[in-house]
Amino acid sequence: MAQAQCPVCGCDTFYCKNPEDEYDTTEFNIVDGRAVPRDPEDDDGSQEMTPETETYCDRCTWHAPFGDVTKR
Repeated sequence: MAQAQCPVCGCDTFYCKNPEDEYDTTEFNIVDGRAVPRDPEDDDGSQEMTPETETYCDRCTWHAPFGDVTKR
């Protein structure tokens, strides 16, 4: 099971923002190229992950599209 890490700080937790409300975020890990919610109860299925979904490191300021993160 390969888990993605931030290329800057090595953190393995990421988040994305809800396009309808930028203050509503979903935390996840990337395992085998898939976004796995940190808290499954918080995952209501409303956040669709596409290669263009902007993905942010949970620890530092690094961010990139989800498709770029999963290629690492």
